[in-house]
Amino acid sequence: MQVAEIEVACPMCGDINPVDSELDTAVCRSCGAAFAVPKMMDEPPVYDERPVVEFDIRSGVLEAYGGTSPVAVVPQGVTAIGGQAFKGCEGLRKVVLPEGVTEIQSSGEGRWGAFFGCRSLETVELPSTLTRIGSNAFNSCVQLANIDLPDSVTMIGPGAFCGCTALAAVKLSRGLRELANDIFRSCASLTDIKLNGNIKTIGSYAFADCCELRALTIPPGVKTIGSFAFSGCTGLTDMVLPATLVSLGASAFSECRNLSAINIPAAVEFETDGSGVRTFAGCSSLKDVSIGKIPDNFAEIFASTPWLEIYLQKQGRCRHCGGNFKGVFKKVCEVCGLPKDY
Repeated sequence: MQVAEIEVACPMCGDINPVDSELDTAVCRSCGAAFAVPKMMDEPPVYDERPVVEFDIRSGVLEAYGGTSPVAVVPQGVTAIGGQAFKGCEGLRKVVLPEGVTEIQSSGEGRWGAFFGCRSLETVELPSTLTRIGSNAFNSCVQLANIDLPDSVTMIGPGAFCGCTALAAVKLSRGLRELANDIFRSCASLTDIKLNGNIKTIGSYAFADCCELRALTIPPGVKTIGSFAFSGCTGLTDMVLPATLVSLGASAFSECRNLSAINIPAAVEFETDGSGVRTFAGCSSLKDVSIGKIPDNFAEIFASTPWLEIYLQKQGRCRHCGGNFKGVFKKVCEVCGLPKDY
């Protein structure tokens, strides 16, 4: 490593001497006097003297929260919460939004939400003026235990409460007409929620993997339940479907292992996707099914359910694959080749 050279003035004659910076002493080349070599000091640190802005507000939109307090009381005059305003504020525990806020925005084409990943957030006080909650607004707020939506809210974006694993109780607004895709997905503690009578659509994966949800009444007026909407709701024992329902998405109730009975309206169409229909596949306790006309693809709709096995036996068909038997004394399924065993 190259040694730095510095210039030092002789204290006796004043002549400038180039010397090695690592030496402790040196001798003046002009008068021969000895002198001490001053040590180089590190550059003093430069501090950012700009004041920390707790609330970065532009044109009424709270763009960013820069505070360190676990409680954030948003000031009056704010009309919208920006799409990443509190994103990743992991020490934040409570937020109070003032009257006048009408929207909680999303950003990044909906991938990020205003409170995305606030892992310590327990309480949010929402104003009566709020009308819109953007996509993924509270995604992964794992300590948020309950949410009380004012009746002014008419739109909640996809994934708004996805991954809120402590969320146990939700009060929905009366103005809400759609439960968007993934809205309560993986809310593993959700037990208390009541759907209002204005809801028309329940989106794909809306309640998927809400394993503590025990019972839910789908109110009259709902027409569509999306694919995987209640998939993996392993605690669900009771479900009431309205007569207004016309469409059930693929795997809508798949793997609801404690669902024992279902009444399916006569007008329902069973939708498919790339993986098939499988609407109630894996509902291993489902024995009681009330349905008008049995659809042609019933074996796929009710795959791996006790109801399917019981139904096939009543029809004299193979309980393993649904095929017909052939033979007189020893009957064998003409599809899978297994002998008749009932």
